[in-house]
Amino acid sequence: MTTRPLAALSLLAALAAPLPAPLPAQDRGPVVGVGITMPDFGLLLPINVSPHFRLEPYVMFYSARADYPASSDTAWASHTRVGLGVFSVTHPGETVQVYFGSRVGLLWGSTRVDGASTGQASSTGNGWFAGGAIGGEYSPARRIGVGGEALIEYEHTSPSAGTAVTIPGTTFTRAWFSSGSVVVRFYP
Repeated sequence: MTTRPLAALSLLAALAAPLPAPLPAQDRGPVVGVGITMPDFGLLLPINVSPHFRLEPYVMFYSARADYPASSDTAWASHTRVGLGVFSVTHPGETVQVYFGSRVGLLWGSTRVDGASTGQASSTGNGWFAGGAIGGEYSPARRIGVGGEALIEYEHTSPSAGTAVTIPGTTFTRAWFSSGSVVVRFYP
C-alpha cells in the first residue's frame, strides 16, 4: 500500500512539471523567401535551411551604356548571372543579422560598340564566377529583411562570338571585381 501513494505522488509531480516549450526554429522546417537586389537588378530565392544556414539561388541582370565624346563612340555592355549563394547566418531570430559565405555561378554577357572610330562591332562571351560575400540584414518587421551586401569575386569569361573589330573588353576577362548592393528579402 505504500507504493500506491508514492506512484500517485510521482505521477502528480510529473504532470505538474512544466514541459519545455520548443524553440521557434525547432518547430519549423526550411523557410523560403523572395528577395531583390539593387543597383544591379537581381531576384533572390533565400532558403533558410536551418537557423544558421542559408542557400540562396539567384539570377542577376546588369546593363550599362558608356558614351565617349572624344571619339563619338557609344558602348553597351550587359550580362546575366545565374548562381547560388551558400551562407552562414549569425544571430538568427534577432532584428540584426550578419551573414557570410560564397556565391558561385555562370555568366553570359555581350558588348556592342557603335561609333566613328570603330564602326559597329559586337561580341558575346560566357563563363563562370566565384567569390566571397558578407552582408547585414535588419528586420523592421517579422517577415522583412533590409540590408546590404559586399562581394569580392573572380570572373573567368571567354569570347564565344564576335566581329573582326577589337572591342574594349568588359566581358572577356579573367579578373577580380568588387561590388555592393542593397538587398530586400521577404519571407511569407
